[in-house]
Amino acid sequence: MTTMERHPSARFRANHDPTRTSFSNPTILIVEDDDNSLFVLKGILITKGYRVLEACDGKQAVDVAEAEKLDLILLDLQLPRLNGLGVIRRLRQNANLESLPIVIMTGCDADTYRGIAIAAGCDDFLLKPIDFDRLGAVLDYFVPLQTALRDISDISSEAAKLIPSF
Repeated sequence: MTTMERHPSARFRANHDPTRTSFSNPTILIVEDDDNSLFVLKGILITKGYRVLEACDGKQAVDVAEAEKLDLILLDLQLPRLNGLGVIRRLRQNANLESLPIVIMTGCDADTYRGIAIAAGCDDFLLKPIDFDRLGAVLDYFVPLQTALRDISDISSEAAKLIPSF
């Protein structure tokens, strides 16, 4: 039985907080249909202090990404309902999500899929089984960058509200 079957509302776990600010923990969406991989990744990320959301298929991943303020998506390539490449293409069509870092995770042949995934709009590529040192480097690079970009955008939006319109 998959996580989705056990928990139909898996995308909104107990640590769900839609009012995330730059002072709260960075949020990572794990999109993985393998329960064991999801369990291991989620445990590592929570231990590192990340707020973790999860999706078990591509359609759910798009829904969560559109509803939440995310700092990064870890995305399996082979998913039910909408594969990883389809998820990337859908998210890159949304102006609010075009700069959101998306990292593909796959056990598929890297030589075959790396170029296709990058052409679709992913930012990085991790091979399964996941090298946790490499995962740490990816997180250390993309999460602070995304948080800074969002903070700049939030400040610009607030500043624009203060300028009187004529």
